[in-house]
Amino acid sequence: MKGDESLPMTEAQPRAPRIRLRLSMVLILVSLLILMLPLVGLYALRLHENTLLLQTQSRLETVAALLGASYRVAYERLSARPAAPGAAAAPPVPPRLEFDTAAVLGPFPAARTGAAAEPIARRAGAELVSLVRGAASPASSATRLLDRQGVVVASTAGDEGLSLAHADEVAEALTGAAASSLRRAPSRADGIQPLVRGVSVRMLLAIPVFVDGEVAGVVAVAKRPSNILDTLVSKRVLVAQGAAVFLAVALAVALVTARTLVLPIRRLTAGAVRVAQGETDRIERGRHRVREYRVRELAALADSLEAMVATLQRRSAYLRDFAHQLNHQYKTPVAAARGALELLRDDIGEMTPQEARRFADNALADIGRLDRLTARLLDLAQADMAQVTGETVDVRAVARDLADAMADDRLAVRVAAGPPLGARASRWTLQAILENLLDNARRHGARRVAIDAERDGDATVLCVQDDGQGVSPVNREKVFDPFFTTRQDSGGTGLGLAICRTLTRNLGGDIELADSARGARFKVTLRAAEVAPTDGALDNGAGP
Repeated sequence: MKGDESLPMTEAQPRAPRIRLRLSMVLILVSLLILMLPLVGLYALRLHENTLLLQTQSRLETVAALLGASYRVAYERLSARPAAPGAAAAPPVPPRLEFDTAAVLGPFPAARTGAAAEPIARRAGAELVSLVRGAASPASSATRLLDRQGVVVASTAGDEGLSLAHADEVAEALTGAAASSLRRAPSRADGIQPLVRGVSVRMLLAIPVFVDGEVAGVVAVAKRPSNILDTLVSKRVLVAQGAAVFLAVALAVALVTARTLVLPIRRLTAGAVRVAQGETDRIERGRHRVREYRVRELAALADSLEAMVATLQRRSAYLRDFAHQLNHQYKTPVAAARGALELLRDDIGEMTPQEARRFADNALADIGRLDRLTARLLDLAQADMAQVTGETVDVRAVARDLADAMADDRLAVRVAAGPPLGARASRWTLQAILENLLDNARRHGARRVAIDAERDGDATVLCVQDDGQGVSPVNREKVFDPFFTTRQDSGGTGLGLAICRTLTRNLGGDIELADSARGARFKVTLRAAEVAPTDGALDNGAGP
């Protein structure tokens, strides 16, 4: 830290006058500004909907007029009637529809079984079926020709021979008047219907066909009206240009917001991260504090964070992972003691005095281990806040003692022979590291573990090699993360290796996962120290 960035702000220091807005006011102003553009655009698009509706109706009227003329010509030819004067007159025009005034009726009724179609109309429909189907795409979504009784004689909906005389539009057309309506149609786009009204309705026109002045049939056409979405697709270039303008305005607003809110928040966040990582003991405010903290809430937040940092620094080291480590370390001895006591409770009558004493001794040993573990965890918490003592230990001797203590039928531990090899660590700390590594090997299917130690300059390096399942490449970077485990179903908590790293780093060393052709290989590096020779120093220390 340089300059006045490293100087804590105090109430005794003079503060420059500033203009600060409330965060709520900034957010309201920004939101209103951004919302104005789409709201104005949406209003303009809704005004355009009626124009699109009228265009759709004009297209349907053209299709209906073409089909009506073709039907009239075919009907007159098949009935051998001469064309009457006025037969070529234009068909009646249906009422104009607008979204603001027209009611949206229910779905169009399904065709019903009725009387047989008029023979001449049926023959005319058979001749015009190709024309009906051609007119249905893309001009309309459903096209029908009906006889004078309302029976369908040609259709794109597959309902030939059925009656639609009960439909209001058809009934009105059979009286000689053209009808038009808007009907609701099922659509997956119904959710946006309040914004785009044309996506879930169908426009239906029913226009009568006159022969000799009488209604000889009806042309019924239906189509989804052109809507805003269709227009946006067809005008995508203009839409893209408008979107670019909108994005430019939004970007400008975002830059102002970032300068006022986001950048100061990021600065506070970065300072909090540095404090959490131990890089500093305060939140850095910067030399341009007046300009960066114009919002009152952010300035107050910065002051509060600075006041909290000192207290958090004093407590964080002591409380860090203490509860999780306690839970992890207590499980094994508690389970062992419980198993021994349960055996004594259930089978003591069938045991010999020697067997009973052995189980009782095991339970007492586990209870003693719990007692030692409590003291060790308290020492560990204190070690996070205090300097490491100058205590030294023979790493080979600790490894041999631990191999003898943890010997069982599931795991064989071999300690390489050699003279005493010292390291700056307490006996219980080194034992806790090795216990966690051996327990990790057992949980991952290891049957044999080899422990070797050597001097490497000013360091003492222990290598713990097992023949278990090893660590997959994807998990190599995460094995030391707290709570990361692939053996949760077998009781793993993901704290063992994290505890190893904490212990080794508290001793001024480190632990790493080394490359291995088989199983897993962990290298524990500690500061070297000299120790006096002990009896059995050259023993192989082989486990069972």
